Amino acid sequence: MEKRIILILFLLINFLYSKTLNINNQPLYQTKEYFTYSLATDSNENIKDLNHKKWKKHTKSFNTLQNSNKPYWAKVRINNKSNKNKTYYLKSENQFTYHIDFFLLKNKQLIKHIEDGVISKNNKRDFNTNHMIFPVTLEKDEEVEVLFKIQNYNKRNIDFTLVTKDYLLNYYQTYSIIEGIFFGGLLVMMFYNLFLYFLLKFRAYLYYVLYTTGFLIYFVGFFGFSQRYFPEYTWIFYISSGMIYIFMTLFVQSILDFKRQIPIVNKILNIFIGYFILGTVSNIFALEMKNFFYAQLLFNLFFILIPIFITIIISSTYYMAYYKNDVIAKFYSLVWTIVAFIGFLLPLAYLNIIDMNIPFDYIFQFLILFEVLSFSFMLSYKIRLIEKEKKEQEQILVQQNKLASMGEMISVIAHQWRQPLSEINGVILSMDLDYKKEKLSSEVFNKYLDDLERTTSYMSNTIHDFMDFFKKNKKSEEFFISDIINNSLMLLKGSNEQNIEIEYTNNQDIKIITYKSELIQALLIVLNNAIDACLNNSKELSKIIISSKIHKKNLLITIKDNGHGIKNNLLDKIYNPYFTTKHASKGTGLGLYILKMIIEQNMRGKIEIQSSPDGTSFILIIPLNCDQ
Repeated sequence: MEKRIILILFLLINFLYSKTLNINNQPLYQTKEYFTYSLATDSNENIKDLNHKKWKKHTKSFNTLQNSNKPYWAKVRINNKSNKNKTYYLKSENQFTYHIDFFLLKNKQLIKHIEDGVISKNNKRDFNTNHMIFPVTLEKDEEVEVLFKIQNYNKRNIDFTLVTKDYLLNYYQTYSIIEGIFFGGLLVMMFYNLFLYFLLKFRAYLYYVLYTTGFLIYFVGFFGFSQRYFPEYTWIFYISSGMIYIFMTLFVQSILDFKRQIPIVNKILNIFIGYFILGTVSNIFALEMKNFFYAQLLFNLFFILIPIFITIIISSTYYMAYYKNDVIAKFYSLVWTIVAFIGFLLPLAYLNIIDMNIPFDYIFQFLILFEVLSFSFMLSYKIRLIEKEKKEQEQILVQQNKLASMGEMISVIAHQWRQPLSEINGVILSMDLDYKKEKLSSEVFNKYLDDLERTTSYMSNTIHDFMDFFKKNKKSEEFFISDIINNSLMLLKGSNEQNIEIEYTNNQDIKIITYKSELIQALLIVLNNAIDACLNNSKELSKIIISSKIHKKNLLITIKDNGHGIKNNLLDKIYNPYFTTKHASKGTGLGLYILKMIIEQNMRGKIEIQSSPDGTSFILIIPLNCDQ
């Protein structure tokens, strides 16, 4: 009786552990519950040794890191219950299988052997597919055994589906359309942002292009295109994971200005960049040397550190968004939260912590496309913000220049009025003395009045000249260039205290149509700089020479001084706002910046500088007619 019970239990266990997948006419079968497993004890085992193994039904406990540096065996029996010959295909989309051997056995005889996996991708797969796929041919009422020898990261078991040829053809037709959309979207965004980088020279665009390129390379390798089309250069595609995270980090640091806003986080991210570089090089070495132990160690370390890295990135963007009130960071934090949710599930699945029948890879793939599109729009928005901020800064600088010019104007007027006021005071004093001495005759009185009228007229004309000079009517006028230069020289009399010789050679009087007051302002800026250069001159005779001539359709005004010149290392900086070589009490650093704005932006002209230790020449190139 006891023997019968033991025999029944043995047959029951054998039945449970040897369940056969029976197929009829369905296009698809799930195979997970039909697989049995055995841990390998020797990496050189062959098919004959399999009869001595103890096969176990798949359990969660099997999926552990025990003996994770060794391969394991998986077996499934398939029986054709139909009355026709059948060809099915075992298909898997797990692209992280390190190495897999497929064996098809009929009557314990080996019929077919195929190798596949990360280190030995099969570039002759049926249907030219990107997935691991193994053909199983069965005659009617025939049973076969399929064996897999698997070396996989973390012993993560592979889910196979058994499908027909028609099912695969329909599946890959849809799959090709989806992949075409994905790769097409990435390529469009990559070239679009590359164009913007060359146009705007904004470094974040370059980082983003390289980040997108990393994803492109990653998915080319992930779906097997690299092994199919570039079998001798697959090592290039191993760098893609590191490339993605390196340039994503640089992009985030650049676009959110972590170096200035959160320096501690910026330093931590620099450490991660170092890890990604070292990890990528180490992973390439491990895969090329086919050292599974180190490849798996690096794989696990990568997927353990990635959640930490992503947490730092997202928490930093939230900090920037709501503590620093950064609009760009608010958008990034939202998009990265969505992407990170799936991103966190991927390492949990690859580390075998969760087991879910959800195509995370494909969901993540289209989230990446969504991220690329979103970030491209946000980069454009960032550029608009930068341009807006730049315009605001320019307006502030112009306003500051107006205030500075007003101060200078008051100073010049005060200087111009000092002597006339003294003369008026003298005339009044003389009138008072003559009156007290009773010498103020009608003739003398009229002479005093004439002197006062002449002096006050001069003072009035001085005010009128400066009012015209600072008027911003933005209306072009036609005038002779000699009149403008002479007017400018008259206005300079007050600031030319050292009576530096200024010579204007007028060989040809030239008419020009442009903004009169702005041209005077530009000339005064250059002439004042020339006077300052001559004041610091050690030469006995300081001199400024002004000349004008026509070249093609432009007017060339050259203002040359024999001062000390401008050093070569300063020539690229002199137009920067607030950059000055003068003492703080004498210069604001706005003059040449405003000069550049007037000539190049308002008048659509150009400035050239020729400088040497013997002096400096400013050449203002202005269109003869700014309305054309």
